[in-house]
Amino acid sequence: MGGIIIRKTLPLLEDFKSTFFTYISLSSPHLGYLKNSSTHINFGMWLFKKLKKIESFNQLSTTDEKDFKDTFLYKLSKE
Repeated sequence: MGGIIIRKTLPLLEDFKSTFFTYISLSSPHLGYLKNSSTHINFGMWLFKKLKKIESFNQLSTTDEKDFKDTFLYKLSKE
């Protein structure tokens, strides 16, 4: 999730770009989490979405909006 947070904040850091040299994002779910073959991960995602009601899990699984083009990750990819 850290890679997505950094990606969202990069436009806000425009004034500091002279101090940054390189940004590399490893293993960040930039495309979201759609399906996985692991039942443990699928169950964990389902459980967190139901019990914790954390909005970032809905955003990560692109279920935060009915239309895919209105989801957080899709809009972030267009910025």
